[in-house]
Amino acid sequence: MLKRLKKPQHQSFAEKAAKEFAPAGGVGKFLGTVDEETNVVSYRFQAIMKEYLGWEWNVVVFQAKKADPTISEVVLLPGKESIVAPDWVPWSERRADLEKSEAKDLAVSDLEKTEDPEADAEDTGKRPPLGKRLRKRLIKKQDSNKAKKPRKGAK
Repeated sequence: MLKRLKKPQHQSFAEKAAKEFAPAGGVGKFLGTVDEETNVVSYRFQAIMKEYLGWEWNVVVFQAKKADPTISEVVLLPGKESIVAPDWVPWSERRADLEKSEAKDLAVSDLEKTEDPEADAEDTGKRPPLGKRLRKRLIKKQDSNKAKKPRKGAK
């Protein structure tokens, strides 16, 4: 690695790049450097965003011999204390686990008996056809109209 990569102006160069990509006030204090390869150094800065607690801005700087330093990439990476999502699991594996648990639940429910099976059987009767229900309503309405006395003065 070239010695000139760790100059203070390279740190400020990397910090400026991080601030360009981060939201306003999203870049915190300098955390250190990581030597990646020959002529390549990552500058780490604290991420100050409530959604990314413990995360870090990493700015990768490359400097070829007798050339100005350039930014290779600016990334937001989780730090040691950050909260991250669990590892991705392929759908086929997640589906297999789901099917196993469903089969287990079905097996358990088949073994369980209801408290009063006769009471449940009574509630599950079929409704009469729509035509019968409408005729029944019409007959009730006609009976109630016959029972009413006509008003005075009505013809």
